[in-house]
Amino acid sequence: MSDRKAAGKAAAQKGSKPASLVKKSGTASRKPALSQQAERKGTAKEESSSKLPRKSSNKQNEPALIHSPHIELNYKEKAVLTLQCAFRRILACRAREKHLKERREYTELMERLQREAFIVMVKKEQEEAEREREKEEEKKKQQREIQQRKKRMLEAAFDGDVEEMKAVLKEVSDLDTKNGVGTDEKGKAMRLSNHINMVECTDVNGNTPLSEAAGGGHPNAIKLLIENGANPNCKGAFGRTPLYRAAFGGHMAAVETLLQYGADPRLYADDGNTPEQIASLDSLVAILHSWDISLTELMLQKMEAEQQRRALLEKKQKEAETHRMNEEVEQLAKTQERCNKELQQAYCELNRRITEHDKCQRKQMVNAELTLQAIGDAEKLVETLRLAAEKAEEKLSLARLRLREQTQEGVGDEFQGVKCSVQELDDVLLKDVGGKIHSDGRWPLIIDPSGQAATFLRYRDTNYLNTLNPNDMNIETIRLALLGALRYGKPVVFDMMEVNMFDAVKRQLEGIESGLAEAILSKQILQNESLIQLIGDGYQRTLMVEERENLLPWWLLGLHP
Repeated sequence: MSDRKAAGKAAAQKGSKPASLVKKSGTASRKPALSQQAERKGTAKEESSSKLPRKSSNKQNEPALIHSPHIELNYKEKAVLTLQCAFRRILACRAREKHLKERREYTELMERLQREAFIVMVKKEQEEAEREREKEEEKKKQQREIQQRKKRMLEAAFDGDVEEMKAVLKEVSDLDTKNGVGTDEKGKAMRLSNHINMVECTDVNGNTPLSEAAGGGHPNAIKLLIENGANPNCKGAFGRTPLYRAAFGGHMAAVETLLQYGADPRLYADDGNTPEQIASLDSLVAILHSWDISLTELMLQKMEAEQQRRALLEKKQKEAETHRMNEEVEQLAKTQERCNKELQQAYCELNRRITEHDKCQRKQMVNAELTLQAIGDAEKLVETLRLAAEKAEEKLSLARLRLREQTQEGVGDEFQGVKCSVQELDDVLLKDVGGKIHSDGRWPLIIDPSGQAATFLRYRDTNYLNTLNPNDMNIETIRLALLGALRYGKPVVFDMMEVNMFDAVKRQLEGIESGLAEAILSKQILQNESLIQLIGDGYQRTLMVEERENLLPWWLLGLHP
């Protein structure tokens, strides 16, 4: 105790230094403990942060605010996490609402565009149907007017009304002028043809106005008709000539006029009598018996020479028109080729613009909007040139159709149809330029001795069946070909080669369904109830096209004589 007191007194004498030293030593002892605790917390934070993915190198020193079971977050960090979660939830809700809105707007836009497109299509179809109806009405009106003029001409000839006959012929000439028929060589030929057609028109019995005028006994009408190109030896009902009818009716002046203009008294009617044999007056018998046949021969030679002159003139005009049409076709072919080249260049330019735009987007260049605008301009140019090319192709097809019709005029009627080359089969058969197949209402029959048409159709998108191949003539194969034609509108081709296999084809069709061959030939197969009979167990009725009557598959019967 004494030692301690002595030490205390010594310390008191020296001041408070020992006490401060004691305090400093106590504080110093606590500081290492606190620094070690902070180091442990820092190490724990670094370990927890190292486990999280780092977004960028700039944020490596930022404190992690994600909750971890190893870290106890304070209230500030918890508040930050709550705000972040709420903010992200709000952004996600906004993005979802925006996406739903865009999707809804897109759906409404598509529905509106579909309705507008449907309305436009319906209006276009209605306008086309209205134009077709107006065209048909105009055609029927013209036919009625022609029939009315023919009736007036025949009645006026029988009554001897010369003024009415002249008025009818003037109407024909005025109608040609109204329709734009010119006065050049072609126009003159067309006017003459229309004029002769009216002068030589016939009634239901085959009698011409000259025959009616002779039957009525009107010499002035007879003279007018013959001077305008009427044939004095034409035969009407029962093979009777105008001279026959005039002699039978006892018309002296009419008989004399006809004889003077070349009427042949030697012609027989269907009853085996000549005008002299059936003349009702003895004076007519005497005139016909004493008539100088040499005069008739002379008149007949003149008429024959005039007919040959007209035929030669028509031939020259036809050759000139054919030459003009050939030049037109060549010019249109060059125009189509030029349009196709321009369209091809436009497509190449469009591809280049698209490539440039893709490069700009990959490199994130600022001129992406300019390249996008260039793509739009290139697309508009492509669409314009595409329509021009289609129009040029349509004009070329119609010109070729007119040329075929021009070259086939005057050809013998051994085969009724269209004669074309293999290069024109696409226009004639598949495209049906001019609507010849559709207006005829029958399935086409192809007669091709060369066999090139069969090769052409075999490699087109058709259901090609070789009638001499047992596999192609299988009943199931034919049934599937029919279904494909009715469902997709693909033409069915029966190639009969050098053999007439029509009866064999008909038997196979009857094997599929009784009366099927007749239904195909009469086009009853296009009706909905007829199609269901062709569906087997391997097909579902719901897969069939509902509007089957709009699909018109062609039955092409290839025959190589």
